[in-house]
Amino acid sequence: MADDDLVSRARTAVRQVLRETVTTTQVDDLALRAFEQSDTTGAWYPPSLTHGQAGTALLHLYAARAGLGDLDTACEHIREAVLSTRTEPLQHHGMFAGTSGLLLALADVTRDEPRFRTSLDRLTDQLAEQVLAAPPHRTEGAVSDLDYDLVTGAAGTLAQLSSVPDPSERVGEAAALLADHLIWLAESAETEGTPYRLLIAPAHYPPVGDYLTKYPHGYLNLGISHGVPGIAAALAAAWAAGHRRPGHLEAVTTLARWIRAQADIDTYGPRWSDGTPVDEHGHEVSAGCVHERIGWCYGTFGVAGALLTVAVATGDDALRAEAVTAFEGALARAGDLRPLSPTLCHGLAGLVMLTMEFAPWSTTARDRLPELVGDLLDRHEPDRPLGFADLEEPGKPVDDPGLLTGATGVALTLLAATGDRRPDWFRAFLGR
Repeated sequence: MADDDLVSRARTAVRQVLRETVTTTQVDDLALRAFEQSDTTGAWYPPSLTHGQAGTALLHLYAARAGLGDLDTACEHIREAVLSTRTEPLQHHGMFAGTSGLLLALADVTRDEPRFRTSLDRLTDQLAEQVLAAPPHRTEGAVSDLDYDLVTGAAGTLAQLSSVPDPSERVGEAAALLADHLIWLAESAETEGTPYRLLIAPAHYPPVGDYLTKYPHGYLNLGISHGVPGIAAALAAAWAAGHRRPGHLEAVTTLARWIRAQADIDTYGPRWSDGTPVDEHGHEVSAGCVHERIGWCYGTFGVAGALLTVAVATGDDALRAEAVTAFEGALARAGDLRPLSPTLCHGLAGLVMLTMEFAPWSTTARDRLPELVGDLLDRHEPDRPLGFADLEEPGKPVDDPGLLTGATGVALTLLAATGDRRPDWFRAFLGR
C-alpha cells in the first residue's frame, strides 16, 4: 500500500501500542484492566497466541522488521511466554491458547533470533507428543467444535504442524493422526438421524449464546473460526505441505462442495449464515441469511477466505475464482457498513486482513484496501491506553492488549497492510 499519509498514520498508531507493551508488567496491568472492563474477555495467559505474551512477541517482532521496534523486546516477550509454561503448563495443543499458537510465535521469532532454535525444536517435539498422547475421539453424535476447529481443535494444530520445515517422524505421525480425524469427520455418518459426522448435537453446544433457540435439533457450523470452512482450509494446507492421507483430497473436495451448497444467493452473489440447522430427523434445513456478520469469524468474508485457502493449496483455479467472486460480493453488499469493533476476530482489522489476503487475485480488494485501512485508522483514539479498544457492545470499550480481540491484533494488521510480505501469523486465521 503506497499511500504515504496512511503509512504515516499507521506507524503513529502502532508506535503507541508498542510503547504501552514493552514490559511484562505493562501487559499484565493492561490485561487486568481489560478483565475488569469486560464480561467476556478471556483470562490473560502468557503462552497464549491470542491472549498472551506470545502474541505480544509477534507485535514487537514485526515492528522490528518494519524499523519501528526492537527485536530484543520481542525476544523478551517470547522468552517470558515459554518460561511461563513451567508454572502454567500448556493443557492442550490448540492454536489460540495452546501449544500450536506458542509454536507459531516462537518459530517466527527464531527466524530472526536463531538462539531460540533449541527451544523451538523442543516445543515442536512437545506438540507432536501432545497430539499423539491424546488422539481425537471418534464418536458420531458426540462432536464438539472445540474438538476440530481452527481455534482450539485439530484443524488449527494441523495447520501449524503442516508449516514445520523438514518434519520429524513424530511430527509426521501427529499430522497424519489429525488429518485422518478430520477426513473421518468429513465422511457421511453411519448413525441414524446423524447426516454428517460433523453434526453438533444440542448436548454438545457451547454454554453461551442462543444455540438451542436457533438450532433445537443440531447444526453444522459454517464459521471459519469454529466450523467446516476451517476444517477444509486446514486439510488443504496439510495436503499442500505433503501430509497426504487416504481419502484426503476427496475430503477437501467434499467439504468445499458442501460449503458452497450452503450459500444463499442474492444480487451480489453467495452469502453464508452462521450455521445449517437440521430437523428432528437429521435433515438439513435452510437457514436463510437474515443476518450476515461483517468480519473474520463468521459470515461470507471468512468463508470466502477458507475457500481461497483450499483453492490455492489444491491449484483449483475455478474455486479460486468463486472465492474471489464471493468476497467481492460481500464487499459490495456491506457497502459503507463497518463492524462495531476495530479488532481482528469480529471487527474491522479482520476485514482488512481478509482484503489483504484477496488482493493478489482481486482488483476490487486492492482498490478497497486503502479505504478500509483508513477506516481502521479513524478508530484510533490516542487518549485511550492502547489507542484501539475492543467494542463488545456500543458504549462499552475494553482496552484489551491481546491479538484476537485487542490492540495488538490491530497493530499487527496495520503493519501487514503497510508492509511488503504476507505475515506468518495469518495461518492462525486462514489455515495457511
